[in-house]
Amino acid sequence: MRKFKVGILFLFLLFFSGCVRNEIEETPWTTASVPMVFSVISPDYPVELYLGKSYFEKDAANPIPYPEAKVFMRGQDSAWVELKLQSADTSSYKDVDHLLGVVKGKTYYLRIVLNDRTLHAQTTVPVNGATIIEATCTVPAGNVQSNRKYSTENKAETIRKKRSTLSVNFTLPQNKDYGYYLSAFSTEIEFHGPYDSGFYQDNEFQCPYDNSAFTLNLITVDPYLKKFRFSETILFNQSYDDDFITAITSTFGGVLPAYSNIENGMGLFGSFSTDSKLITVTQLTE
Repeated sequence: MRKFKVGILFLFLLFFSGCVRNEIEETPWTTASVPMVFSVISPDYPVELYLGKSYFEKDAANPIPYPEAKVFMRGQDSAWVELKLQSADTSSYKDVDHLLGVVKGKTYYLRIVLNDRTLHAQTTVPVNGATIIEATCTVPAGNVQSNRKYSTENKAETIRKKRSTLSVNFTLPQNKDYGYYLSAFSTEIEFHGPYDSGFYQDNEFQCPYDNSAFTLNLITVDPYLKKFRFSETILFNQSYDDDFITAITSTFGGVLPAYSNIENGMGLFGSFSTDSKLITVTQLTE
């Protein structure tokens, strides 16, 4: 069960010192709640969707705000598939029978039927995305270590890491509307400099001490997900295994996002594709 914080900031009272009265100005924003949708699809992951509701401090968060909802998704050449509600305490829907095959380059359509409205959105999965040409990870002689503590729900553990140099050569597609980022060990790699250079190097890359190899991912996101990430400044730098829905909903507190591509609602329906490469860790000697 995911727990979401309740909160939104809005201006409700202006007080002018020296005046003999207080003046209350009406807010220009609507306080009506709206459906909130988050779904990011990829060929490498099962199709899932979160359906929530925007709310203010006076409202209580309901784990199933739209019990009547019917959630459908389809590809450009396929019939509608209904996504099923997963449990009674979280408004998460899933293609439980794996009827939706997500394919690069294809467009997918979303339809959510509520009592008072029908929500629509679409996304096209990136095709011919960013590709890793070559990548190396080298550890300097001496095995410089750093101990870092990681807290989980039940315990805190210390993981030994070694400083290394990660170098990546890659190509980018012609579509300038796509977005890109690198990830490893279920963590987004902080990138300094423009991606269009086709080269990345980090001389302080932290590699788990006992790893002799790891998978490096170069992820291409569609224009909708790119704009959403930029507007919300969300960094997927926690252990979500590239689960965008978890990353987004974990930061969602009922507040309307700055960007949305959902018709008759708010939120995101986006997609991404991944190019992965197994990297061997090379230990340098004196």
